[in-house]
Amino acid sequence: MGKSRTILGATGAMVCVSLVAACGGQPGSQSSAAPSAPASSAAAGGPVTIEWWGWAPGYEDAAKAWNASHPGVQVKFTQTQPGSQGGYQRMLAAVKAGNAPCLAQVGAETLPSFLVEGALEDITAHARPYNARFQPWTLNTVTFGGKQFGIPVDSGPMGMFYRKDIFDKHGIEVPKTWDDYAAAAEKLRKADPEVSITTFTPDDMYGFAGLAQQAGARWFGISGDAWQVRMNDEATVKVANYWQGLIDKKLVDVMPGWSDGLWKNYTDGKSATFVGAVWMTKVLEDSISKTSGKWAVAPMPVWDVSSPSVGNVGGSPNAVLKGCANPKEAVDFAAWLSTDATAFNDLIDKGGLFPVTVDGGSLPNMSGARPFYGDQKVFQVFAEASKNVSPDFSWGPTMPAVNSVFGEAFGKAANGKGGTLGEAMATIQEKAVASLKDKGLTVAP
Repeated sequence: MGKSRTILGATGAMVCVSLVAACGGQPGSQSSAAPSAPASSAAAGGPVTIEWWGWAPGYEDAAKAWNASHPGVQVKFTQTQPGSQGGYQRMLAAVKAGNAPCLAQVGAETLPSFLVEGALEDITAHARPYNARFQPWTLNTVTFGGKQFGIPVDSGPMGMFYRKDIFDKHGIEVPKTWDDYAAAAEKLRKADPEVSITTFTPDDMYGFAGLAQQAGARWFGISGDAWQVRMNDEATVKVANYWQGLIDKKLVDVMPGWSDGLWKNYTDGKSATFVGAVWMTKVLEDSISKTSGKWAVAPMPVWDVSSPSVGNVGGSPNAVLKGCANPKEAVDFAAWLSTDATAFNDLIDKGGLFPVTVDGGSLPNMSGARPFYGDQKVFQVFAEASKNVSPDFSWGPTMPAVNSVFGEAFGKAANGKGGTLGEAMATIQEKAVASLKDKGLTVAP
């Protein structure tokens, strides 16, 4: 394989496997061999302590609930900065220093990067008894080459948040397709030049990835013994060109994501929809609280009503980090967190987390009415959407670097400072390939 690096590495006691073995395959092909890991300290007697790092609301209380009913395995939770704000760097540094926690919240988009760094334990054998409880596509996000490295926790099926009062005022029908959405954008702008259908955020790669996933994009994969990178595939360019068309016609506003200006735009009623993940339910409630009661949720527009595919944004598995002395106990707790009805019902309430279990839609808080959305039972909309999430989208091993390139290229295009969004994808593709090669990874032509 020449310069190509294996995904799992060959440091310490870790078994060296080929790139294709590390990153291909599906959960159904999981190996039956037990993972190589330090012996559990449970055999030595006394309670086992599992350190757990994360940032999701409700996690600390979940650890307390577990500890109260599991005296033999105690979980010590430490609040960290969200991954992109320093949490991931801290985790990787701890792995290198040999003092990492057993469990860590790692976004699905970042898990391949942790694999490249040799920072994860193989938990295949420990996780197998629990896997039937999860939706199969969520297991794909934590499984590489038939080896599992984390337990799914939550996901981010997408929907359309919309200002029902604005739609009603101007006679706008809830769009079912993206063509309908474009038509609604034109009608709304003509009815009130001060209001747009939405605010496009060009620096939000992960939100755009969900839109591309819905259209059938497959950004990363494996070809032979090399990574395959297709960030400018036909589906992605189609989505980019669609949004470029709305920008060119001045039917959408353009603004940085997560900015004060963005929230002001929505608070002031200048934008009428937000197409995003289920966890935006709580974000909007907190960020634009003055608009409470004016919003509703509908399925996201689709490209083909006969095949209503849905995109997904987010989802943070709990991964077992390299060096964990008690991987079985760590997995037992992580699986309990994701599958225990009482525990996850609390996470829905406190953090807006969306379950990934087969029966998660039946949890009581999934059917709760939310005043911000006119007492609509909004999670039921997302529960239906989750059944149609496109299963074939995969992340690559250098997403932090790619994210930086994406924001710059898309920002220039969206603000009229260089090319189009579709053309920007060619630049992003080139830089994504380069970022993998910089890591010593082989990339297929």
